[in-house]
Amino acid sequence: MQAGTIELENPPDNPCFGCGPNHPRGLRLRFERIRADDGVEEVRSRFVPRPDEIGWPTLFHHGLLFTVLYECSYWTALTLGGRLWVSQGPIEYSAERLPRVGTEHLARARIVDVGPDRLRVRATVTTAAGRPCATMASAWVPARREAIERAGIVLPEYLRAEIPP
Repeated sequence: MQAGTIELENPPDNPCFGCGPNHPRGLRLRFERIRADDGVEEVRSRFVPRPDEIGWPTLFHHGLLFTVLYECSYWTALTLGGRLWVSQGPIEYSAERLPRVGTEHLARARIVDVGPDRLRVRATVTTAAGRPCATMASAWVPARREAIERAGIVLPEYLRAEIPP
């Protein structure tokens, strides 16, 4: 791990397909917080697509690539935004090349715009050598306790703690 890198804590009972550490079929992405070479804080995840995650032969499935970018964006909003956020509005996704199965790739994201009730996050996936694979731009708004309760969603305490009363 690079100096100044902080591995982000993820509870073992997190049920998420993208980042749940014990999800039986999930991606099990792990994230870290780091200050990039340009001085901006970002969240990143190294991942190796597995053989059972293909779309086209030898290539990572498009939907799973989208999931990696979205998860990295979520963890960025949560970690760097300082509270629980939910995506809202359009998401811009573009893929230049699909990652190859069996080789390491790097997802990274940072906040690119912030307002009192919104964030914009930009995420990228590159090969280990730095060749671009895909990008995502997404908008985020603060999670609201009343909206979550109205929807009947029961959040674990570690997430409820991130929502202001």
